[in-house]
Amino acid sequence: MRESLVADLNRLSVGLLLVIVVCSSFILKLDIFLISFILFLIIFDFYKLNLVKNTTQIVIFIFTIFIAYLIFTFEIFLTNLYLLQIILIISTILVKKHRFVLFYISIIIFCIILFSIILNDRYFFYLIIGISFFNDTLAYIFGSTIKGRLILPKISPKKTWSGTITSFILSTTALFFLNFGLLFSALISISLFLGDIYFSFIKRSLNIKDFSSSLGRHGGILDRLDSMFFISIFFQLYLLLNV
Repeated sequence: MRESLVADLNRLSVGLLLVIVVCSSFILKLDIFLISFILFLIIFDFYKLNLVKNTTQIVIFIFTIFIAYLIFTFEIFLTNLYLLQIILIISTILVKKHRFVLFYISIIIFCIILFSIILNDRYFFYLIIGISFFNDTLAYIFGSTIKGRLILPKISPKKTWSGTITSFILSTTALFFLNFGLLFSALISISLFLGDIYFSFIKRSLNIKDFSSSLGRHGGILDRLDSMFFISIFFQLYLLLNV
């Protein structure tokens, strides 16, 4: 009981710290600092997983993201980038032998998309973070309180129908009141769940619980970015279609 309480307090304190960092970044317009901080933690996760092993590989990782962003700045290239991302996601599910390498490449593309969003419309970038945190928190609270049947116990052993359905309804409602269409809001809310499941699938295939312990009970930064993985694509497409 005491260990559970300590764990919950650790999770709460780290969560509050993350909220403070994000809010401070938004108010003080430290967007580049925040995206750089996220990039640093992603590299740390990969380092713990022994994919990025030395300084040279870290430099190559960062250099690849910046160069790729410059290449894919134009809309036609961004569209092709999304298609490539979809192919990579499907491949990681179907191809077991090179799954982690494909996932690694998909994270690079994910970082490029985040860069594109934050440079084109910073409010959307923070909305993505906000709705992801909002959805994850609701799913955790209601799932822990109501409990009930698990959705995919072999992939995500703590993901319940109660927490997922409740978070889906409330996230959809929140986005709808932010003047997004009901269908788009529902699609975003579903993608939050799918991102979580996709990252859980990757972790189970690697036989790990978390990507790292850089965020304490929250795991690594990739454990927190999971629900942002798919919605970043939808929001970027939304921006492109509404220019």
